[in-house]
Parts: sequence; structure tokens; C-alpha cells
Amino acid sequence: MAKSVIKYVGFLLVIFFMAINSNAQNFFSNGLNAGVKGGGSLLMAEIPYDFSHKINEFDNKFGFSIDAELSKYLSNHWEVAISFNYSAVNGESQNPSFSAEGHHPAFIEPITEPVEYNNILTGQNIFFRFYLLPLSNNSEKVNMYPFISAGIGYLNYRSKFQYINPGDGDIIFGKGIEGSTSLSTVNYSLGGGIKTSITSKLYMISSINFNLVPYDFLDVVHNYDNGGNRVDLIGVFVEFKIGIFYSLTPFKPSKGRNKKSPSHDYLPFGK
Repeated sequence: MAKSVIKYVGFLLVIFFMAINSNAQNFFSNGLNAGVKGGGSLLMAEIPYDFSHKINEFDNKFGFSIDAELSKYLSNHWEVAISFNYSAVNGESQNPSFSAEGHHPAFIEPITEPVEYNNILTGQNIFFRFYLLPLSNNSEKVNMYPFISAGIGYLNYRSKFQYINPGDGDIIFGKGIEGSTSLSTVNYSLGGGIKTSITSKLYMISSINFNLVPYDFLDVVHNYDNGGNRVDLIGVFVEFKIGIFYSLTPFKPSKGRNKKSPSHDYLPFGK
């Protein structure tokens, strides 16, 4: 899985740099931005691919989430960005009951004591924002720009599933920590938010993102059906963030086609 993620993200990086260099000589002089956002993250549920129901085996808790972002305006409505992300999802169960019991090697013996999971997710995303209002340099007329966003990237896991009370034993199961194998998965994101201008160079981004992970490990416990077979699920976690951004280079919106251009005057229907 890790190799396929690396290949996939490498392909996306090529697309990203093709997009931002479509007018290479203009890249460092028009619409380049950088910033940091912070907030919270929460595992919402794991769901089957037909979205028929949701599965929650824990009482999920909010964790901390932060990202650093570099973006480039492509037009009056479009922006392409790459972000470097850190998100923590956590949860606990005082009366544990897992479909993995009796099936997964770490769950051969029933677990009856309170347990918790801690999952640190790091990675990169490449995404696009579409602004519903045209971007403008005149902040006196408009200073709030709603947007929708979509992207793709990958996640690296540092995952622990363990007893809450000390003295109940070592970590029951994990990934990406000492003595365990590593794990990386693809991550798809959909979201929206608002850009709020503060000055001509400074602005805020408030956003909500829903992340879809095609693997059942956000809560560090695999899922099984009644026959003992692994169940393919999509993990969904949400991030709420707000951050401050700085325009490294001013954005010069496209003015569109020059209406005085005589390019069609020679045509019979040009007049």
C-alpha cells in the first residue's frame, strides 16, 4: 500500500507543478501565498462503500490539527495549493466490544478493561479551491470570499491502541511505532470555507474539511463481519481550522479578453 501511495502522490505533484508553472515566468510575481492553519480534528465514523450505515466502536474525542500551506491563484476563481498536515484523532471505550475480537491476532482474548486509541496522522495534500465570488484586489468592496475545495494526498500513521489504566499491560496494537510496521494510505478531502481579507497582503482562512480514507484504521482497530472476514470500510474524519495567510506576491486578476482586439475584423461576420 505504501508504494502505491508514493506513486500516486508523485503523479499528483507533477500535476501540481504543471498547473502552477503553466505561465512559468509569472509564477513568482503573481498570486503566491503562504500561511498556517490550526484547529481540531474528529473521527466521525467508519462506513461501508455503499454508505448504507456507519460504525463507531469508540467514544471519539477531538484532537489537535495544524497545517502549513503554499498556494497559487490560477484565475479570478481558482487556487491550487499544497499543504503539510498534522492531525490527531482519539477515542476511548469504557465497555469495549469490537468485531475484531476472536479474529485479529491482537484480539484473540476478549478485552474487558477500558481502552483508548491515539492516532497521529501526518502527510501532504494537493487541492484546489473554487471561490464563489471573483477574487479582487479591492478589499473595500469585498472582503469575504466563500469557497469550496477538493483534493487528494496521503497519510502516515503513528497509531496506538492501549488500556487506559496504567499497569494493565503494554500497547495492545499499533502501527508506525517501535516494534510495529509502518502504514500509509491515500486521503481524499472535500470541504469549504471563507477567505477574509484583513489588509491588501494579509488574510484569514476559516475552513471545514471532510477526509475520506479507504482503509479501516483511523480508530486503530480493524473490522470484521460475523464470519470472521475483514470488512472494507471508509474512515471519515473532519477538521475545523482557522489560520493566517500572507500574500508573498500580489494577485493581478485576469481582465479577460481585450474587447478592442481586431482579431476578427477580417471575417465577414466580424462587424
